[in-house]
Amino acid sequence: MPVVTTSTQTKLIRLLLGLLLIGLAATTAYQLYDLRQNHYQVQVIRSPNGWGYDILNNGKPFIHQPTIPGVPGMVAFSSQEQARRVGERVVEKIQQTEALPTLTNEELRQLGVKIP
Repeated sequence: MPVVTTSTQTKLIRLLLGLLLIGLAATTAYQLYDLRQNHYQVQVIRSPNGWGYDILNNGKPFIHQPTIPGVPGMVAFSSQEQARRVGERVVEKIQQTEALPTLTNEELRQLGVKIP
């Protein structure tokens, strides 16, 4: 049976602790990197009266908006670009507050949406 000296044991413990610290650092770095990634995606959709958008969170449906938000009735966006701009603004607001956002009529106008 081989004899293990105290010096060898100390070196082995230091090596194992070093490997453990490297593993923990790598795991932490990955988690921080993953948190910074944009998990939201806007998809413009065709709705019965025009255009709308879906917002996906990690590829799963999060918000389905076939009409202009906050406008009474079933009024859809008149163009894909309008729907995309508003959907992207909603994603920005979600990322800022981590809550479901609201858009005012003024914000919609600033994004080029014509409100009836």
